[in-house]
Parts: sequence; C-alpha cells; structure tokens
Amino acid sequence: MSRETTQDETLTLSYNLFDLPTAQHKAGLAGLLVMIESMRRRGLEPLPEIVDLSPTGVTILLNQDSLQTLCDDLFDAEIIEIQVKSKWQGATPKETVEVTVEQNGKEKQEKRFVYDILQPKGLFLQAFFPDNNGAWIELWRNMLWNVLRAQPATRKVYEERSRNEPSGGAKELYTSLVKEMQQGQKGKKVTESIAGSVFIGAQSKNAETVSFAGVPSENFLLHFWHIVSLIFVPRAFTLERAKDKAGRIKWQDHGFAIVIPEPSHLDYFSEDIRDALMRLETEKSGKRPKRAIIDLHQEGGLEYLYYFTRQRSKVIDCINAVEIYHIHKQGNNVRMLAAERITPDKRILEKYEGVRKNRMNPLFKRLYLDNILQGTPWHQGSLDIMATCPAELLVYERSKTPSNMPYFSIDVSKRLHAIEQELQETPEEEMNTEENQDNLLALRIRGLVRQYVQRKAESKSGLTYKKFTKDEKGKTIYPATYREAVEKVCLDAFLAMRGRREQDFVEYFTGTICSVPQYLPEDDFLLVSQALINERDKVKALSMLAVSACSYLPVNKERKKDNKGEKS
Repeated sequence: MSRETTQDETLTLSYNLFDLPTAQHKAGLAGLLVMIESMRRRGLEPLPEIVDLSPTGVTILLNQDSLQTLCDDLFDAEIIEIQVKSKWQGATPKETVEVTVEQNGKEKQEKRFVYDILQPKGLFLQAFFPDNNGAWIELWRNMLWNVLRAQPATRKVYEERSRNEPSGGAKELYTSLVKEMQQGQKGKKVTESIAGSVFIGAQSKNAETVSFAGVPSENFLLHFWHIVSLIFVPRAFTLERAKDKAGRIKWQDHGFAIVIPEPSHLDYFSEDIRDALMRLETEKSGKRPKRAIIDLHQEGGLEYLYYFTRQRSKVIDCINAVEIYHIHKQGNNVRMLAAERITPDKRILEKYEGVRKNRMNPLFKRLYLDNILQGTPWHQGSLDIMATCPAELLVYERSKTPSNMPYFSIDVSKRLHAIEQELQETPEEEMNTEENQDNLLALRIRGLVRQYVQRKAESKSGLTYKKFTKDEKGKTIYPATYREAVEKVCLDAFLAMRGRREQDFVEYFTGTICSVPQYLPEDDFLLVSQALINERDKVKALSMLAVSACSYLPVNKERKKDNKGEKS
C-alpha cells in the first residue's frame, strides 16, 4: 500500500513490497529503481529522488518535472527506415530499391520495399545490455509491439515522443497521483482501471462485469516491470517428411515467454538484476539472442534464475519466485497460452545448469525439465510422447530421422548412462530408496531390451557383435548392415509396444523381449517381475525409452569408410 503527501509540489510515494498486490507490481517497483539508476548513469535530470531504500521498501520523491523526465525516457521512440521483401497489406512503400544478395555463392539483384516504422528506443535498457542496441533490445521491442502494445491505439505515447514532444503520459500520471492524495486526505479511496498495455492479463471488465482497477500509486509501478523482466521465444517445430530421404524439422517462433520476477529484497535485487542484464550472453541464432530461444516456457524461468545464481548464491534472498507468461499474438488477438510460477530451488537449478550446457532434443528436454520442476521421476509422462509423436523422431532411423535436430535416442541413452554412474557411486545402504529402485529398474529393463536388440540384429545381419573391431579410441566400429538391422529391430519393437496396453503389453514383453537368453540375478528378476505385475505402464514407458536408446549406435571416424565398404 502506498501513501502520498505533497510538499512544495513534491509527491512522496512510499512502498512496501509486502503491501503490493502482485508480482508485476513488485517487479515494477524494482524496475522503477533500475530505471532511475539508468537515467542517472546517462546524466538525465531532474530525477525522482530515492530515499529510505530498505530490503523491503523505499520512498520516492518526485515532482511534475522529474515525472516528465521519467516518462519522456520511458516512452522515447523514433521513426526508422526498414527494407522488406514483400509489400505490406494496406500500406504504400516509401520507395522501392534493388539490393545485391548472395545465394549459393552467386550474387543476384532482389527488390526491396522501404517503409518507415515507429520504434521504441529503450535507452534505459541499452545502458545495461552488453550488446547495447542489439538482439536483446530488438526482442524487447518485438514483445512490446506484439503483446503489451499490440493494439495501435496504445502506441500514441510513443508516437508523440517520436515527434520530440513531451510525453502526455506524465501529466496524466501526475494528475492521478495528486487526486489520490487529495481524496486520501478526506478519507476516500481512489481507484482507476488498469490497462492491458501495462498489466498482463488485465481486462477493463471480466466476464462477471467486475472492473479491473487499482489505486493510481500502485498502477504507476506497472509501467516499469518489463525493465527487470526477460523475454524468451518458445519455439515449436513441425516434421516435413520427404520421399526417399530423411525428413527435416521446420522451426517456428511460438509467441513470447515473459519472465517476471517477484523480488523479496529490493536492495540486493536491484543490484543483481543490473549485473544480470550486463552479463546476458550475446551470441545470436538468426536475429534472436541464442539464449532467448527455448523449447518450453518454464525454461525461461529457469534461465532467468540461472543468471542470478551463476555469480552469487543468494538467489533465495532476493527473489521469492518468477512468474512466466506464455503469450502469443494470433491475428488481432493476444492470447495467453500458459502461466507458471517457479520458486528458486538450488537442486533444480543445479540440474538445469547441467541441461543448458548441452544442445538437447526438444522432446526429451520438455520431458526432463518438466519432471525436474514437478519433482517426479525423469520418465514420468513419457508414454504421452511415445503415443503421439512420429516414430522417426523417437527411434533413430538413418533414412528417416531428421538430422537438423538432436536425436531423442542419444539423450535417453545419456540419461541412462548418467543413472548408471550415479548408482555406482551410491552407498549400498541407500539403494532401497524409491528413487534408486526406480533408477535400478530402468537400467535392468534397458539391459533386457539391449540384449534382445543385439541378438535379433545379429540374426538379421549375420554378423556377430563380439567380432566387431574397435577404433583407436576404443569405440566399436559397427558395420552398416548391423546398424540397419538394429534400426529395424528397434522400430518393430517400438511400434509393437506402442500398440499394446495392460496385459497385452506384459505378454509381449515376456514372450518377445524375454524370448532371447537373458541373464538376471535373482534380486533383479524379482524387481522386474513385480514391476510387470504392479506397474505395467512404468515398465512400458521404460521399455520404449530403452528401445529408443538402443536404436542409435555411436558414430566413429571409421563409419563413413565402413558404410562405403558395405554399399559396394
């Protein structure tokens, strides 16, 4: 809650984090502090004065002039010229030009249409971003125009600044704040509607005609939360199949994931967020920051927290949680696809740090991260993926699996290998925990499936695994015929499992997977048998994951040479 008083036309705004109603308000308060620091570094004045900054609250003094400076910088914009390949519907290009482009090593002339567009400057963010007016600020502008200011009518505050006019928003804000103060002195409370351009999810009235409103001093903060937020781009993919060759994955941006922090310690947070913004990784993928491209919206929240934890270990001291909003503009409508809240947890962040080091298959990453966040076994929910995704994305087939996406099979194999190492280091007295027994079951099922695949592939190819040679690094050199047999056996087993349920699956597992000689110690035999009786779905999920892991054989330098030999 805030209180205002006037003294020589100066407003005194006092805020306490615990009194603010939402994470967006709390992030807005932190964003206001960061904005004022950015303006101070750039020599702007007069500035709002920060007094009595404490871990949970702050008092800010501002008058009409300092509020005008604040709004002029916040809504600063310019008209820039851009060139595009296609004409925009309903818009006449400023001019048409010819440009030289290179394609397949040859230069050619292409037509470009020139348009003037309105662009927010975002100088308050450029002061912190390591690439200044680079990919991160461009992503922020994209989000602004496609989410908060998607409706052209909401961009007037930027249009007037592009004409170098003082921001009209300053006068409106000042009038509202003074009105709240004056009515407060009479014991009355003033509320004003909250616009969707400053608050995610706001409506003037909901379905029950209840208005969406707040007190002006709290609404004021909502102009600044995006300064301490990070924007990410969840991507979706489609499989484009091709005749007589492997398909390709086509990637597509799927809206924006906006990560809004809920600070719990203003002083630490204001310092850490400036440090985090200055240390953002600037490597690009296309026009986007590479680290801004994610496969599921929760990944944005983990990435935000990662930037705090990599320098210091006090993330729990300055952030209560982060809220993630996955928003996509569809036609003229801006739709919220998902909303999530993640609280900082060192164990989760340590696991995420391991994930972000490697380029992972998006399907496996979604499965793994979702289970990390839920605290459930790593394979939970995998049956849904197995039942709905094309088989060539889950089981490696050289002739069909797209090569422009990391293989699901490799990530499953790496996970099982990591489990194997973890169990080897686990003391025997801790092996009876539910998690370790679950991991042990996964390894035993992989062993059964691997033995089945190997024996069947040997039978189909006429080759013996034990006779395969190794390269100079000790890696087995697999002949092409054997690889093809493994892929065929795995695909057949995968499809057979996918089409079976309950007792039908159990009969397939015992009658087919166990049809080849299997060697299991008594304890392991009991572990698998009991799981087949009591946890059929789990055995089915682990079996299909094991088939996926077995379908890809590691590549070595001899492979190309070996394959040539086989083909000839």
